[in-house]
Amino acid sequence: MLKASLLCCLLLGLFLAVCTAYNGQDIYAEPNCDIVKDHSRKFRDISDPTHYWVCPEGQEKADYIQCPDNHAFMEPEQGCVVWEEWKWIEPYTK
Repeated sequence: MLKASLLCCLLLGLFLAVCTAYNGQDIYAEPNCDIVKDHSRKFRDISDPTHYWVCPEGQEKADYIQCPDNHAFMEPEQGCVVWEEWKWIEPYTK
């Protein structure tokens, strides 16, 4: 029960942080595969840390991939980590 409460609080905090910090901007939405040079790179989905994007070579649209259960995507690691290791990282924007 305690883990479920902590997970709910974490998700609520993440949702509120995204809503207030970005005012609905569409950053980290589906990447434009036409300009992607590194096709092995994974792109985070800022609104849902349980998913990420990849642009396979020769494909116009990105694939939207879900992490395994109890995992979330970390961009610096370029992979899914267990929730206990996941932490919010401010997105890089130009």
